[in-house]
Parts: sequence; C-alpha cells; structure tokens
Amino acid sequence: QDGQWKRVCSKADVVCREISCGSPVVQAATQYFGEGQGLHGVKANCVGNETSISSCVMQDFRETCIDATISCMSNKPIRLINGTSRCSGRVEVYYEGQWGTVCDDKWGMQEAAVTCREMNCGNALAVKYKAFYGKGQDQVWLDDIDCTGDEKSLSNCPHRGFGEHDCDHHEDAGVVCSENVRLINGTDSCSGRVEVFYNGRWGKICSNSWGGTEATVLCKELSCGSPKKNQDVFTFGDSPLAGLISRCSGNVSSISQCVVDEHIGKCNPPIRLVNGTDRCSGRVEVLHDGQWGTVCDDEWDIRDAQVVCRALDCGSAQTAKTAAYFGQGQGDIWLDDMNCIGNESSLLHCYRPPFGENNCGHGEDAGVICSANLRLINGTDTCSGRVEIYNGGHWSSVYNVNFGMNEAAVVCRDMNCGDAVKATGSFGQSVDLRGSGPIWLDNVECTGQEVALAHCQHRGFGENNCGHGEDAGVICLGKEPGSF
Repeated sequence: QDGQWKRVCSKADVVCREISCGSPVVQAATQYFGEGQGLHGVKANCVGNETSISSCVMQDFRETCIDATISCMSNKPIRLINGTSRCSGRVEVYYEGQWGTVCDDKWGMQEAAVTCREMNCGNALAVKYKAFYGKGQDQVWLDDIDCTGDEKSLSNCPHRGFGEHDCDHHEDAGVVCSENVRLINGTDSCSGRVEVFYNGRWGKICSNSWGGTEATVLCKELSCGSPKKNQDVFTFGDSPLAGLISRCSGNVSSISQCVVDEHIGKCNPPIRLVNGTDRCSGRVEVLHDGQWGTVCDDEWDIRDAQVVCRALDCGSAQTAKTAAYFGQGQGDIWLDDMNCIGNESSLLHCYRPPFGENNCGHGEDAGVICSANLRLINGTDTCSGRVEIYNGGHWSSVYNVNFGMNEAAVVCRDMNCGDAVKATGSFGQSVDLRGSGPIWLDNVECTGQEVALAHCQHRGFGENNCGHGEDAGVICLGKEPGSF
C-alpha cells in the first residue's frame, strides 16, 4: 500500500482466492508465522466478493496490531486434541477437507519438535504413543513420518503419503510442548536463547534480569536437569523480539508462574560504563555470576572500545583508555587480554581468556570514550562513513545538501578523527548502504568551529524534504595520536 509493505491486523476468503489456495480453514487455535517487525499496521475492510485484498478498504491501524494469519484449504494445518492445554494432545492433520490422525510408527522428538513449532507451542517436551490422548476417528492421514526437526510443517517431512498406512487409531500419536517457553539456536534441545510467550506473543528474556533461580526453574520445566555452571558465556544470537524481564521467587515450577514484564527499550547488555562524564564514557565493567567486575587494559585498544560503544548504542569509539583513567574499580577483574576484531556485537564474544583469569590489579582498569551522539556508518574505517546522529532515542541520517567541508570538519573533530579530507554522499547511494530511518537534520550550515554538528544552524530536528539517496558522509584523516 502506497509503495510500502504493511501488516494486516484483521478477509480470509479474499486472500485465499487471490492466491489460488482454495477456501480458508477454520481452526480452533491461531497459527503462528512470526511477527511483522518494523511495519505499520493496516486494517482491511472487505465485503467478501473482491478478487484481491488490494480492492478492500484499507485503514491505517495506530493501536497495537496483532498480525493476521491464514490457512487455506491447499495448506495442511495441524491441531492438538484432548490435551491438558492448547499445547498438548493427539496430533491431527487437515487434508482434503477432513481432519485425520498420525500413526505413532517412527514417531519421535524430531517430529514432536516440528509439531510444537508449527503450533507456536515452544519446545517439545515429550512424545506420546498408543492413543495416549484417546483414539481419533475417520482417517489416519500420516504414517512413518521421518523429520529432521527443522521442517516448518509436519506435512513437509518425508512420509508414506496421505492415507497410506498400516495402523489403526490405537496407534494415534501425541505430543507435549512447553507452551510458554522455548530455547532458540541451541546446540540441542536443552540449550539456546530463552524466549517466553507473554501477552499473546513471543519475547526474549533480557540477560540483566536472568539469574540462577530463573535458570533452575527453566531447566527443570524443560526436563533438562540443572543449569550448567560454566566460566564461559553461551551465545545463541540476538532477536528482534521485544525484551522481557523475569524474576522468579518461591516454589514455582514454570517460568510462566514467575513475574514477567515488558522491558521498555532494548535489553540492557551485561556491560556498563562507570565514572565517565556522560552515559558513553567511563570505566568498562561487565556482569558475570550476578557481580559487576572490571576489564584489564592488557591488549586493550580501539577495536575493543569499538565493540563496547556499539553494544551500548553509544556511536563510535573515540579513545581507548588505560591505567584506570576513570578511577579504580572494586571486586573482581573479570576480563583480561581482550582481542576483538571490532565487529562483534558484545565484548563477551571477543577472543579472550575465561572469566576471572588475569594478572592485573585495578590500577590497570580499562575505559572508553565513545562519540555518544554521533557515528559514522558503512565506511572503510572508524573515521569514514555515512553521518548519523542520536536524537530522541534513535539514530538518524543527515541530509547532504549544503553539507560541505565546514560541516565535515565539525564531524571529524567531534569524532576525534583529525582533519576532514572529503565531504561525500558515497556512503548512502546504494540500497544496501543508505539509511532507513528518519532524517533528523537538513540544510546544516557550520562555520567549522562548532564543537558538535547539532550546534550548527539547521532546519530543526526532523524537519526535511529529502530521501535517503541524499544522506551525508565524510572521510576524515584518521585518529589523533594517542587515541589507540
């Protein structure tokens, strides 16, 4: 709509007909196909006889949008029957207008994993045989299913063929799924990134609210024993899902029984800056085993600082500080001999010794100074790239009309990158490199002596008439001596 993709918040028959997939299937439970991240919502008002969803009246939806989902006859949805919750029961498949069961021959955890994921029910906890949830009726649709565990749908797994079997309903298969919690990107069914089903959608648990009590509850709930105690940090990737905080207390048997709340903003990383002059400078401290500790300055350089600044959404690294520049910390020294490439998403992902292994004192505590409200993106180094500024909680581009060497000089000096070599738009001309958010500054005019770009004359934050093909960029001479 209007040249942009939007999420549909609430006519199913129109959509199925338009894509030649038959009629919509009425299901007891809503299927889950992920969330439309970063898209505006639109409400479709259809009569029902339209040939295309685009012919319906579209209304922008400004409230919270629950994404519309659909299954048409040509699809083969599944359901769980006679269980103790929406995520347990006898497995049934819809085919040629009729529901039928699945035979338990070769039925195992890989098949259960696909079933639970297709039902938006978290992880598979157990498989059930011999009509544990009662005998079905009519057809036995599937037999000898052989999933790898990664399929999106049970019907996508190899099987004998619909209706081909040597079973009766005494062998109907069932599953038990975790329902409200799941582990993502793990190496097995008992490891991964923790995500919880809350208020009708999945969210990720922020690590700063996660401790041994919560991990113990989760591992027991998933029948995975006790949580491992390891000196290293397990990393299972990040997610665009909303952040959640969870606190467990008392005798609870499920994460769903703990206090779960939405986290406003991004999940806080297990890293902070202390004793600096603003939020983006200070002594570097990391959280481990519930305790904050410092980082030793052995091998500490601008690449390590760059990872810290990015993790804290503090722009680019200006200086890597050593010798307890921001004062000596207390307690543990968690990290030493850091060896980051510079593109890691967290300091904990860099090559390093295990937590607590060091030969330092707090007189060697490491620190950083980040640019805070200014950064350069998609350049060849930390001193070149598309200019972005931080305002109102967002990073946004600068329009390149009137953006010349005076403006570039202010940017380079603010970034501690020496003199300006070139003012350019070459970091924003391709689809891959241009900005995507709002453009905050337009018609910027500097004398060249200002200490920050925001101090120059401009039309005002958010006032512009340009597109991202005109984003401003700079190339600076390089870091001043002593910045590394």
